[in-house]
Amino acid sequence: EGINIGMVMYQNEAYSYTPYPGCPWTVEGIQKFNLEYLKPTLQKKNPDVKLWLGTFNTNRFNHVMEILKDPRCKDAFVGLGFQWEGRQIMRRIKEAHPYFEIMCTESECGNGRFDWHAAEHTFYLMTEYLGAGCTSYTFWNTVLCDNGQSPWGWRQNALVQVNSKERTYRFAPEYYSVWHFAHFVRPGSKLLGAKSVNRENPVNAVVYLNPQGKYVVMANNPTNEQRTVSVKIGKKYLNLNLKPHSLHTYQQK
Repeated sequence: EGINIGMVMYQNEAYSYTPYPGCPWTVEGIQKFNLEYLKPTLQKKNPDVKLWLGTFNTNRFNHVMEILKDPRCKDAFVGLGFQWEGRQIMRRIKEAHPYFEIMCTESECGNGRFDWHAAEHTFYLMTEYLGAGCTSYTFWNTVLCDNGQSPWGWRQNALVQVNSKERTYRFAPEYYSVWHFAHFVRPGSKLLGAKSVNRENPVNAVVYLNPQGKYVVMANNPTNEQRTVSVKIGKKYLNLNLKPHSLHTYQQK
C-alpha cells in the first residue's frame, strides 16, 4: 500500500486473556517464531525493517528474562516495548540488557472521562518512561467520540474528544500534557534527569538539554497544595513554585 514500515513487533500483549481477540504465547513459542521465522524472513525480504520484542504489558520479570536468555536475541532484536504493568519491570530489564533500546508502546488509556486527572497521570507516565530511557512514547488513542466506549464496553480517553451529536471536537486536557513534551523537547535533546511521583515528594519533573545548549525543565504538581521544588542544574538551582494541579515548562533564554 506504499506505507513505509520501519519496525515490527510480533504481537501486542501476547500475555493477556481478553474479551477481544488475542493469542497468548509460551516462551518457547516466542523464541521459535521470532528467531527462526520472523527475523530470517525480514532479513531476506525487508532487511531495513527493525525487529523489536514486545509488547510487554505484565510485570512477569522472570518471563521476559527467560525469553532473553536465548543468546540469539541480542542480535535479532533492536529493542523492547513496554506498556501498562510492564512499566514495573522496565528499568530492571534495561539494567540486565543495556544494549536494547526501550520504548513505551501504549500509554494507559483511562476511563472515558477526558478530565484533568488523566492529564496529570499522563504527565507522570511520560516522566516515568522517558526518565527510564525510552526513546519514544506511543498513544493507543488519538481521537475518540463521546465517552470513548469500545465495542467490548471499555470507556477510554484520547487526546482529542469528538462530540458525535453536535459534530464538534475539543483538545482534551491530556493533549496539553503531551504538548509540553512534544513542543519543547526538540529532536537531538538530551535527557539529564527525571523524578517521578512518590509519597515523600509528590511532584514529577524532567530536565533536558536541547541542541542549542539550553536547559528545559518540565514539572507538574498533582496535589491539592502548592509545592516549592528546587531543581539542581550543574552548580545552580531553579526554584519552582507550583500551584495545585498544574503543569509547567521552563526554558532557558
